[in-house]
Amino acid sequence: MADLTPFTILFELAPPILVSVAYLVVFRGRRNRFVEAFVALMYIKSVTFFMSAIIYQTPPSGSSFDPNVDSQTMYWIFVTEFLFQFAYALQEFLTWVMLSFIAVLFGMLVLAIKMALQDPLKMKFSNVIKRIVGREPVSDGYSGFRDRLNHLTFEGVPENPMNPAVQREAWRTSWKDYLIIGLATLLPSIPAYVGSLNNYILGLVGDPHYHPPNAYIMGVVIFLTWIYRFGYPASNRIAKGAGLKLGDRDVGAEMMRGVLGWFFRLNILLTLGLLGLDVMRAIANDTLEYLGAYYFDGITQAFPPILFAIVVLPLVERFSVVLYKKVFESITQARSKVRQLNLRRSLLTFVSSIGTAGLMTAAFVGAILGVTLHTAVSMNLGYYIFPRSIDSAIRSVMINPSNNMVTITPGIWVLLVFSIPMGIMILAGVVGHFVRNRFEGGMESFAFVLGFVTAVATYFILPGLDYIVGPLVTPVQFDGIFFYRSRPFINIPGTTFDEQLYRLAFEFAVNVPIFIAAILFILYYFEYRERWQEESGQTRGPLLNVHATDVADAVLLFAVGIVGSILGVVILSRLMDPGYLAAMIWDLIVEIGMPNGLELVYAENVSLFMVLVEHNLIRTLLMLVVGPVFWTLVLWLVAVHKSTGEKRIGMLGVVSALIGIVAAYLWTWMDLMNGVFVPSILPGDPTWPWTYSAQLGVRAAIILGPLFLGYAMVAFIRGVTRGATGGWWFPPLLMLLVMEYFVYDDQFTLISLIILPMILAAVYRVAKAGSEEVRNEDMLITYIRFSLMSLAIAEVLSTALWLAGIGTISAMEGTLVLFLATTLPHGVVEIPAFLFAAAASLRIARDLAPAVVAEDWPAIPSKTKDLLTDGRLWRTYALILFFLLIAALIEAYLTDAIADMVAMMP
Repeated sequence: MADLTPFTILFELAPPILVSVAYLVVFRGRRNRFVEAFVALMYIKSVTFFMSAIIYQTPPSGSSFDPNVDSQTMYWIFVTEFLFQFAYALQEFLTWVMLSFIAVLFGMLVLAIKMALQDPLKMKFSNVIKRIVGREPVSDGYSGFRDRLNHLTFEGVPENPMNPAVQREAWRTSWKDYLIIGLATLLPSIPAYVGSLNNYILGLVGDPHYHPPNAYIMGVVIFLTWIYRFGYPASNRIAKGAGLKLGDRDVGAEMMRGVLGWFFRLNILLTLGLLGLDVMRAIANDTLEYLGAYYFDGITQAFPPILFAIVVLPLVERFSVVLYKKVFESITQARSKVRQLNLRRSLLTFVSSIGTAGLMTAAFVGAILGVTLHTAVSMNLGYYIFPRSIDSAIRSVMINPSNNMVTITPGIWVLLVFSIPMGIMILAGVVGHFVRNRFEGGMESFAFVLGFVTAVATYFILPGLDYIVGPLVTPVQFDGIFFYRSRPFINIPGTTFDEQLYRLAFEFAVNVPIFIAAILFILYYFEYRERWQEESGQTRGPLLNVHATDVADAVLLFAVGIVGSILGVVILSRLMDPGYLAAMIWDLIVEIGMPNGLELVYAENVSLFMVLVEHNLIRTLLMLVVGPVFWTLVLWLVAVHKSTGEKRIGMLGVVSALIGIVAAYLWTWMDLMNGVFVPSILPGDPTWPWTYSAQLGVRAAIILGPLFLGYAMVAFIRGVTRGATGGWWFPPLLMLLVMEYFVYDDQFTLISLIILPMILAAVYRVAKAGSEEVRNEDMLITYIRFSLMSLAIAEVLSTALWLAGIGTISAMEGTLVLFLATTLPHGVVEIPAFLFAAAASLRIARDLAPAVVAEDWPAIPSKTKDLLTDGRLWRTYALILFFLLIAALIEAYLTDAIADMVAMMP
């Protein structure tokens, strides 16, 4: 048993606190009850699962384990802890969503039994009932089962489950029901968690006859217990929430009264009976002293689900009400539904769901294989891609570690293998929402096919991935502070016939339903959220700032660049030495894409992953906004009518920028002449990576940085006090643009903004010489239009040159396979992401084009301001960064290993 020290409590509560802060920052004044429910689950799991594990487990002791850690290890320990708690809470949330939807199917069975048997049995035993209650029961007047079903009506189905008032009412009217039923079923459910009393005592005393429960059977049994404890009550609450009526009878209310009546009394009797039997057995076996521990352990495990039910089920209940009505109508009106079926739409829905399932399966398998390969290489296990090849080594390290550091890599592998399936569920729901919307297919059928195919396909493609993940208490000593944490470990599934049968049952009883339920929940969430936004009058534009035509143009431009690069390399290789040509292309790619200036200093002092993240973050942001920002500054300064004060502010910004630039150059030159620094030229130089451009960049940042902060502060104060900056937005924006150039030594962006548009405009006017509109357009207008999108064009063409140019030369040299191995693993994610960024940049340029063509120069700054404050831009940026982050992970941690594997092939 470990001590629950104050720092241990703080450390275990840190992940939910961090998520709470993130929620408050991101959502600010807006409420999202589903996120709040997830945060509540994190707190509950932190206390009832992770802290409980620390209390009850025995930490490693003796000299074999070293708890001391440095700051880097401490950082990774917290990352592991955060991921562990986040993944466990997410699993809990999705499990209870699944339980709510399964309650719908269970409710169909309960309703069918009630409609088929209640009235006939009541009339059959009318004499008995009359003697008991004093009056003869009255028939409901319906001829039979089918007649009753035909007259059932739904009067409480909400028009929109996402209505906040509906959500509040659902929680207000249901939490007490779940609490009462949960407490009533508490003691009868204890054997599902801790087994029988006799077996528990055998384990407690270390008797060799103790049989530990099979984890998969235990999982299925606990899930069935949840259905009994909460699924049955939830099914009746759903019927009540749906306003289910048979004529004047409130059938839903009757069903719920039954739960709080006979079901409640039954469980009270079960509680008393089981408790009495256990006491008698304990007295007979002289084990009464263990009875308290048995019930205490059982209650600590059986009570938290009551809290989970109270937190999640009321929120999902209204979605379940919608599903309840749809399932009922699909069963009772099957023939008419089939006759009304739109075959074309149904076929498109089926095909699109299968296609999406294929994509999700590929993402699932690719993620697992990639994570496994990286872990195997990092742990010097070899080049393995299948989890079952390394899981024994992982388990060995996690069970008997020598220190905290050795648990980080295998622990992260365990948590990623645990988390990736849930990530795929969410991704499938999000992608499925947009795919399904194109065909307006049914959400339920789409979710069923998508979830079922993805779950089953991944189960058989990656057999043995169904690990049971649990926590082990681990001591940590950091900077004089001692505390405990939970490290993850895995139970490896067995391969005997019985164990495989148990695992198969777990797959189809739990895993497949949770895939389907999670996807359906996300489809419902997005669909009804959009409807609520329309109903409540919220302005809702496109989710992203890009059109299909923009994507098509970016892809076409990339294809032209690929073909042009291949032809260019083939032709030039006939005229010059291919090796020299390859060196020229590579030098050009290095100049474009490799870090320069202060970025080079940063790159030399951090990991490759951090370099890629920072580089992609800045590169993508520049693609999206640098053109509009640059021309906003230029046109506002030279073409827009300004007041005298604004003119002075503009001149102040330009003059101070010029003075700062000159001062930076002079300062750098003087320090060079005085021997203050010796610029490095090549890697390996004593002062590497402090090149001349890096020295210039740091001095420019020192001079221009305070100017930027000062101007930005003035703009902020004027904006707050006067409601408008009055032109003070210009100097800080100009300083930011100038600093970017010096800090990154960014020749590429400058050339793309100023030089490349000249070429593009000239080619465009020659190609469109037959168009009167183009002939009449001023050359400056054409130049500005292309300059707005020129950086995106340059990025696309340079990427095409890198891929096709180097690829063609590699093919000539017989190393194409190796080149593809070093390119495609991350390129299959990175290239589409950059093409999408280019498409977004084209859309921005096209949105600004009408103002440019009309020479409405004052509109350019206001449109740029609207662009920078448009949520669509930042959602687009975030989406692109998400995929670039994945590409960076692959490039930093997998690409080299894959290339090494390919190089080792005969």
